[in-house]
Amino acid sequence: MSKTILVTGGAGGICSDICRGLAADGLNVVVADYAHDAAEKVAMEIRENKGAAIALKVDVGDPASVAEMMSRAISKYGQIDYAFCGAGVMDRVPVIEMPEQVWDRLMRINLKGVFLCAQAAAKHMMPRKEGRILSIASGRGVAGAPRSAHYAASKAGVIAFTKSLAVELARDNITVNCVCPGATDTPMSRIGFTPEQFKKREEIPPLMDGLTHKFEIVGLVRYLLSDATKFVTGQTFFLRTPK
Repeated sequence: MSKTILVTGGAGGICSDICRGLAADGLNVVVADYAHDAAEKVAMEIRENKGAAIALKVDVGDPASVAEMMSRAISKYGQIDYAFCGAGVMDRVPVIEMPEQVWDRLMRINLKGVFLCAQAAAKHMMPRKEGRILSIASGRGVAGAPRSAHYAASKAGVIAFTKSLAVELARDNITVNCVCPGATDTPMSRIGFTPEQFKKREEIPPLMDGLTHKFEIVGLVRYLLSDATKFVTGQTFFLRTPK
């Protein structure tokens, strides 16, 4: 029986590559995103390549929407073996200019969304005493980020939440880890930069604080779902040195 992974934020950026990569490995993939049409496009691409995938619309900050997503995913594939909490947003605003609603919206998606989706996945996995939960954090959650303090704070929260949930779920044989990809070529990473500025970043070698390639991130996720890491939990994996 093929295992199933649920990926929030799966319609674009890093998470769409994770969906495609794990579908190619033979997993059933639930592409969950608020942008349902874009999620369906990813799921259709997977199916056209002989993989198994469905697209579900979800508002990760709404408990009822998250519950419906889980119910529909389980109805389709029987169970969720892995959950990847990847939905997130970012904008660049100095703290002194940041409206409260901008702070609240980002926290609702980036931090509350991870809490609600991880909680829902854990409740499903606990009776089976098996499962893995992954989330996207960021080096900015450790090093901070000018003009993105709300983003940095949300990712610091994801790191602390990961460590705490890992301790709580250890008795249920469920691992919880997060990945910090570093800057990657996605629409979100390009926010606040001109094409010329981003082009200069692309020319920096990866080990010299250049961009992370998406295949690196997919490879790390594969590793964290493998037997080699079945007892690794509560950890934060950095693909680039936090700066």
